[in-house]
Amino acid sequence: MKQFEQLADKLARKDLDAKYFFCMLEKSEYLGDFDITCAEELNSLGLEVVEKNNGNLSLVTKYRKWQEQRFCVVDIETNNLPLNEAKVIEIGAVVLKNGVILDEFNSFIFTDFLPEAIVNLTGITVDMLKDAPSEAEVLEKFRLFLGTDVFVAHNVEFDYTFLSYAFGRHNFAPFLNRKLCTIKLARKTIKSEKYGLQTLREVLEIDEGVHHRALSDARSAAKVFLEACKNLPKWVVTTEDLIEFTKTNKSFLEPKLPFMSEE
Repeated sequence: MKQFEQLADKLARKDLDAKYFFCMLEKSEYLGDFDITCAEELNSLGLEVVEKNNGNLSLVTKYRKWQEQRFCVVDIETNNLPLNEAKVIEIGAVVLKNGVILDEFNSFIFTDFLPEAIVNLTGITVDMLKDAPSEAEVLEKFRLFLGTDVFVAHNVEFDYTFLSYAFGRHNFAPFLNRKLCTIKLARKTIKSEKYGLQTLREVLEIDEGVHHRALSDARSAAKVFLEACKNLPKWVVTTEDLIEFTKTNKSFLEPKLPFMSEE
């Protein structure tokens, strides 16, 4: 995944020759045996690009104003087993654009075993999942829902990596969407001693149902995202500006924020 992300970040900085891009993409282990050779195929996997008349490939999020971007805020619940045995048991997601929720996705996923700790944490039981669709079926529907939206989550590396692994387990082509972390964004724009989702729910007085349920947590993360975007610096104009802002070391808030953790 790292090789692909470095290539995508390079494309975010400047347009690249399409032949060069696809040659480098072929060397990325993240795509496995999937042969991607044109802009349309990249779009179908979530990376929104256009190929220009001069033969260069251009990332659409580099030019689109962030307010006009569709962001898909995602949360998953899992059975918390080792990655080679792990399964997603619930996916929740909301789509935002111009500060408005446009759509929602929520589904249980079948499993016949859950550790007691997960039952206690989430309130989800095996009985609740016995008639749920399979992981493969839900993942296919989720890919269609996600489209080319920017993938947003609270601790995005976990959700993005876990779902990527799940796609690979079913021999599905990986999704290539740009991604953004609301923890990192909140650290730079919201004053709080800690930046876990439950803490931010309390700080921002967000009431979106039970914590550790996918859709309610996705809705909460969406509200964190919207609140954070009220405090962006003026240089954040495009979607890629916003993604880059979350990666910088400096906070936009002054004075310096107190000690911050993800707990």
